[in-house]
Amino acid sequence: MSADPVLIVTQNYWPEEIGSAPYCVDIAEWLVTAGGEVRVLTGLPHYPDPAAFAGFNAAPPYHETRNGVSVTRLRSGSRTSRSVRGRIAGELGFLLSGLRALLARHARREELVVSLCPSILTVLLGIAATRRGGRHVALVHDIQSGLAGGLGMVRSGLLLRVMRFCERLVLNRTDLVVVLTAAMRAKLRALGVRVPIEVLPIWVDTEAIRPLPPFAGPATLLYSGNLGRKQGLGQVVALAETLQQSRPDITVLVRGAGSGRAGLLAEAEAKGLSNLQVEPLLPREQLAAGLGQGTVHLVPQNPEGADFAVPSKVFGIMAAGRTFVATAQPGSTLDLMRRESGGFLCVPPHDTAALAAAAGRLVDDPELCRALAANGRHYVEQVHAKSKLLARFAGWLADLSREGEIAGRSRSLLVFEPDEDGHPREWIQHLLNHALEQTTVDDIWLVLAPGLAKTALQDIPDQLGRRVHVITLQPREYRLCTHRRLAVSGFARWWTMRRYLARVAPDIGYFLSLDHLSLPLALGLGMGGHTVGGILFRPSVHYAEFPDHQPTWQERLRDWRKSLLYPRMLRNRDLRTVLTLDPFFPDYAAQAYAGGEKVVALPDPAYAASVASDAATLPESSPERVTFLIFGVLTARKGILRLLDALLLLPPDIAARTAVIIAGKVATEIAEDVSRRIAEIGRARPDLWLHTKNRHLSSGEIDALVDRCDVVLAPYQRFVGSSGVLLWAASRGRPLLAQDYGLVGRLTADHGLGLTVDTTDATRLAAAITRMVQEGPARFADAARMADFVAAHTPAAFADGIFRSAAAA
Repeated sequence: MSADPVLIVTQNYWPEEIGSAPYCVDIAEWLVTAGGEVRVLTGLPHYPDPAAFAGFNAAPPYHETRNGVSVTRLRSGSRTSRSVRGRIAGELGFLLSGLRALLARHARREELVVSLCPSILTVLLGIAATRRGGRHVALVHDIQSGLAGGLGMVRSGLLLRVMRFCERLVLNRTDLVVVLTAAMRAKLRALGVRVPIEVLPIWVDTEAIRPLPPFAGPATLLYSGNLGRKQGLGQVVALAETLQQSRPDITVLVRGAGSGRAGLLAEAEAKGLSNLQVEPLLPREQLAAGLGQGTVHLVPQNPEGADFAVPSKVFGIMAAGRTFVATAQPGSTLDLMRRESGGFLCVPPHDTAALAAAAGRLVDDPELCRALAANGRHYVEQVHAKSKLLARFAGWLADLSREGEIAGRSRSLLVFEPDEDGHPREWIQHLLNHALEQTTVDDIWLVLAPGLAKTALQDIPDQLGRRVHVITLQPREYRLCTHRRLAVSGFARWWTMRRYLARVAPDIGYFLSLDHLSLPLALGLGMGGHTVGGILFRPSVHYAEFPDHQPTWQERLRDWRKSLLYPRMLRNRDLRTVLTLDPFFPDYAAQAYAGGEKVVALPDPAYAASVASDAATLPESSPERVTFLIFGVLTARKGILRLLDALLLLPPDIAARTAVIIAGKVATEIAEDVSRRIAEIGRARPDLWLHTKNRHLSSGEIDALVDRCDVVLAPYQRFVGSSGVLLWAASRGRPLLAQDYGLVGRLTADHGLGLTVDTTDATRLAAAITRMVQEGPARFADAARMADFVAAHTPAAFADGIFRSAAAA
């Protein structure tokens, strides 16, 4: 615990028993038990009904010590109105009273201040109460602009913009913002809050609240808590109305207080609902036992405010060994919690029939209730236990007090990729598959092409639901970012990324294809003060240092252009990290360029093995033949035309011992040439076994084909960069016949992956095929070195490289 006294600034504190008051009491008293000195600056009790505290407020103790906590109360005006104006007036009164107390030294400024927001004005008072050079933590439980707009409490667009501006301005002047959910963090990032934001979920005292015995009374649906607008209590009235006709054996019991109580009673009376009972909230000492006085709990929510506030009652319900039905949109905070915990049911908001059916199902199935309740209890013990979360918060305060920032804080990462096919699809999958294994990056934003976004949404594990956010590029953005002119697409990607960085405010943004951005970044165009990185897929300026490199004049011109762009790009102050799949480029960049230390090697990931469900449809070749396989999207650059030319040149006796499988979609522009060459081979080399599968193949089918072949072909036409084909082959222990140019050639030779040759020359390619048939494929590969190569290029290593570089941003 920090040696500095902690000042907690909050409008709500004991003796209020619901809302944020118990939360603040828990923090203050926990810090005292941990050996800290704690002061609280608060108002007179008023929530949810000021009349309930009339006796206390008549002659309140303005200064008292309660359970070791020094409490100072401010007289800030009566909170008799729950209207927007009444709330603002009360919050403004608390701010002004607090400022007067600080100026008059009735309250002390401290080095370490914690303020609680639902009111941004309370955070502003917390800033004023922080000594120069001190640290201020804002606990944000409600995002008022979101609630006000979503719930229709404020209809003025101008006023909402002013509220958002004030929230952004004030929160960016704190040292740490703590929110309840990742969704709330995402909302604040979108609002423009750039200071560190950590997630500290609502806690529950799992020692004080123990699982309760099954409810022995009549079937009862229990709602307990605040009766306000964001609770969506109209859904409870509609439910009672439906059940009165269809399930008269079920009673709906509402316990609580708040601005919506009178309206709830009036509506129930108007509808003649004899099955709806409304009672006062139980005293705090009876709340735990009260959780057991119902068969099933109800947690209705107004969907418009679901991402701006979290119903804290759900954790107490689960801790008490009870289950509930919540109204929540798919993908909302509650729905994601349902998937994580397996402790309750969700139905769509305002779907009375679905709510009635779910409630009736739980009433009629005690075994299901018990199973859900057990799951819920286990979940809160693991994720929401008071002792764990308050210890974490105390650790953050100690770090802030000693170091000025919290150690090992989680980071947010935005990944931008407008291309739909190829490597990005697998890379996104690797990131999602391995995100749970790391703790350095918490929020992951994916800004993706439409097709890729759809796939990513399907691939997100349930446990990551609250940490991964997928944004689909708008049609115009997608169109410009994939323009056939590289200059257009490059500048479009730069501008589009800037917009999303400003919207999300991550710690770092990543381009999966940084090559497109070399010109804008080299021109010094910034990212609006945000840090970016990316994967440079095709560096080639260092190929001149490879053995036997003989570039064409076109390649010399290409590399000269890159040699002008790269040093200028690396000097761009917003570019933090350049990851490259070429292990030889970082050393070259460090020696050749100022800023070259930004270049870091990233393992090209091997594809995970899978089982093809339709393997029976794949071709089998004769075991007497040597089977060669070429797969993927078959373009001229991939070398399919040169391969077919080489097959025509094979000696007849070699052709009779050779099998070739061509598996993959043939590019439209060469489809006619491919068909003509295949027909010619059939006439000239009838003994050659040639099978084609002209369609996209699944990864499982490719696995099966690689297993069945003897040699994997990579006859690229002077291809720049890495290739996943090397890892497909090496992971299955199959030798390659690959180009001798560039990185593919260098890796194949250095790691004993197979035979390299000038694949642009059909004669030399035919001779290499002949050698492999005559001498046997196994002669051309080193199994041990191949295994080492694969072990260093796992999907986990690839994902870890990106997450580690993001954490260092």
